[in-house]
Amino acid sequence: MPYSSITFLDDRETILNYIESRSADMYEYVAAHPETRFTLWYKSLTHSDLPTRAKRTDCTDGLDKNLLYYLSVKEMQDIETASGKPFECAKQSNIGLSDAFYKDLDMPRLQRRKGPQKTQHEHLSVNDYADVYLVNDTAKYFTMFYTNKVIRTLGKSVKWGQDKTVTLSSSKFTPIQITQAIHGLGTADDYEFHKLRLSMFLNDTFIVLIEHSPVKSVYILLEKNPRFFTLIGETNASWERYLTVKRQQEQARIAIQTGLTAEEEKSRAQQSTWKELLAKEMMNYTTREGEIFCPFTQISADFESFSMLFIASHIKRFADCTAVEAYDVNNGLLLCANADALFDKHMITVGEDKQLIFSFLLDGNPLLKNKLLLNQPVFEFIFNDKRMAYMKEHRKIFFQKEEERKHGKN
Repeated sequence: MPYSSITFLDDRETILNYIESRSADMYEYVAAHPETRFTLWYKSLTHSDLPTRAKRTDCTDGLDKNLLYYLSVKEMQDIETASGKPFECAKQSNIGLSDAFYKDLDMPRLQRRKGPQKTQHEHLSVNDYADVYLVNDTAKYFTMFYTNKVIRTLGKSVKWGQDKTVTLSSSKFTPIQITQAIHGLGTADDYEFHKLRLSMFLNDTFIVLIEHSPVKSVYILLEKNPRFFTLIGETNASWERYLTVKRQQEQARIAIQTGLTAEEEKSRAQQSTWKELLAKEMMNYTTREGEIFCPFTQISADFESFSMLFIASHIKRFADCTAVEAYDVNNGLLLCANADALFDKHMITVGEDKQLIFSFLLDGNPLLKNKLLLNQPVFEFIFNDKRMAYMKEHRKIFFQKEEERKHGKN
């Protein structure tokens, strides 16, 4: 099953853990309704989920038509060349969801008619089956201001015409219209939702929370891919606020449970979410949806099926990190197990030229380096300025360890 498939959560605590780092307002609302049943669906947006005018719909089109990609045209060209695979050019342009989602909503699923399709399929309004709301505090970055900023940063250009920014209500949730078409959610009739979709990039996350009360409510939450924040030069404030709170809670527990180290006290939920963020970042650099790869060895696989092959590796040591640094996406690399073991023990590091530096022990064993696939070109795109700043500290420890190893102290 590809990573782009929709994920379903129905356990209350799991849902609360998931939304806590994404929406303070939604978390507060769910926590305040302990007797109400909620279910949550989320997916990483694929090429087919993007609106038609924001992607190439024919393989003869240029890559410059892929506007809502977190990649420049040159980066896309380089990735196609390196992988030997072209980026997709599907024509579907609705947000695809599973039949189980519509069943959970008690809404019929439109079926494709048999035979030639000479007329438009019927549409159904989700609003006829539930009250639908956009969660305002997740919509901050889904505006034309930020979308145009990303597109300019990537050296692309777009003319959407009039402003396509949604007008939010003064409350925490904004009523919004959403229509089900044959291929999924979103039609031209959904005026405000269509504005939002023109700021939904490939590998952003689309989240739907269903409140199962006598009159159902649907809450739409949106999440930007980690690469977005790198491109606009801002930090993910919601994620950092969550990390600060969790670190304070951890420190309180450590004070009570003596004998625990900071490393042992890592939050499983935070570590898992952090790994998923690193994976989503890497997905921007592949032509196959849901695929990730190790930037040192080039070992690649579908994340949902083979996430166990990859480890979220800290650049700056976890024990030395502040609350924010501990799970800053730029303080991590998604590495295959062998590469992680060497990186964690400072047997390899990355130089200022963004190439691997090897311990003299590995340099003296070319056969082992080859077997470990460490003779592959390093994927340099991932090493932005912030990662390189963290890497400077890793490199400093590497050289200290090298001296110790040379003198038999390690």
